[in-house]
Amino acid sequence: MKKLLLICVTLLSLMATAQTQKGYVKTIGRPGKPGINLSNVMIQAKGMVNPVISDTTGEFNISIPNKNDGDPIEFLRIKKSGYELKDKGLVGRQHVCSSRVPIIIQMVDCQQLAADKKRIEDNAYRVAEENYQKKLSKLEKQQHEKEISAEKYQEELLGLQNKYEQYLSLISEMADRYARTDYDQLDSIDIQINICIENGELDKADSLIHTVFDPETVVERNRAAKQEIQERIAFAQSIIDKANADKEAILQDIEYAKKVTALCENLSREYLLSGQQQRAIDCLEKALEIKKILYGEESVETSEIIQTINTIKP
Repeated sequence: MKKLLLICVTLLSLMATAQTQKGYVKTIGRPGKPGINLSNVMIQAKGMVNPVISDTTGEFNISIPNKNDGDPIEFLRIKKSGYELKDKGLVGRQHVCSSRVPIIIQMVDCQQLAADKKRIEDNAYRVAEENYQKKLSKLEKQQHEKEISAEKYQEELLGLQNKYEQYLSLISEMADRYARTDYDQLDSIDIQINICIENGELDKADSLIHTVFDPETVVERNRAAKQEIQERIAFAQSIIDKANADKEAILQDIEYAKKVTALCENLSREYLLSGQQQRAIDCLEKALEIKKILYGEESVETSEIIQTINTIKP
């Protein structure tokens, strides 16, 4: 009887410390075809014994023992036959656990993705060939009419061929980005990028992406995603601020301090993904203060985070 009671108490304790993380799955919107809630998606996070399945509204609940608000969550599997993740790096990336802010997962129909990629690639190759032939004809006419020397012709021809090859090398990557864009709520810069891609102006699109945004996160920039990221950031930031104000708690509870530093580092990555470089640095500097207390000024842990901060700084 005592053993049974102990088991029950243990189970209740585990249940009490399990944090429920809500979320939902939807497809991306395409021109004239809004995204829909996606059911029967298998989702499993690190620490879960069994995966959960999204319901008819696309919603799911994850319950992980010993997880609290602010702790990291890492997805191990997100699968549905005939679909793939819009963000290919979502699995394996750490997210901040929150009982208030849901995690939004977007998926792409594989057939739709393949069709969109083929359409944009075919158009881009056609534009590339037309532009190349037009510029080549102009160059040959200049040589024929003695407007340029033979040496200048060879130089211009080599430059034209190099640009043509560079353009072709962009097509596959640009087509993939375009096909994964969520059209439900685009911001103005995404619209400009997609117009460039639609028109086959891949050099211009690539320049725009690299100038204004990190190319790794271009498909993440729609209003819904921004709102979700900002809510999670604000929530995690409040936890960090509270922890840093309580230095005694850090000294007394090493595990607590380690969780806070991990949260700081995770949040810094969220800030970097949303283009907030200074806030990312601020988070790492807070983690640095705690690591100095835990490990000392000259420790490996302290040196590593200093190196990370220096890498991010402009």
